[in-house]
Amino acid sequence: SLYFNNAKDVAVKGLASINSELFHIVFLGCVGVNVERVAISAAGDSPNTDGIHVERSSRVSITNTRIQTGDDCISIGPGAQNLWIEQVSCGPGHGI
Repeated sequence: SLYFNNAKDVAVKGLASINSELFHIVFLGCVGVNVERVAISAAGDSPNTDGIHVERSSRVSITNTRIQTGDDCISIGPGAQNLWIEQVSCGPGHGI
């Protein structure tokens, strides 16, 4: 649903994403990302519905967020650095 590519100082707060066909939120090559109070949901049996994907990004903070998908709650790809995850409710998917 949301794709951030090579962005700096990104803030995603108070967002609800429901029934995305694939990834709900993607950060690729980003620096300085703050995700807070986000609610992501998809059916528990829906494949390839990762909640948040982080790749080649640094200084990423994901806090106070609820992710309920059929796949990974948070997927971490190559090149992710300085990733902080706190107070994230995850399930029924595969976890982080």
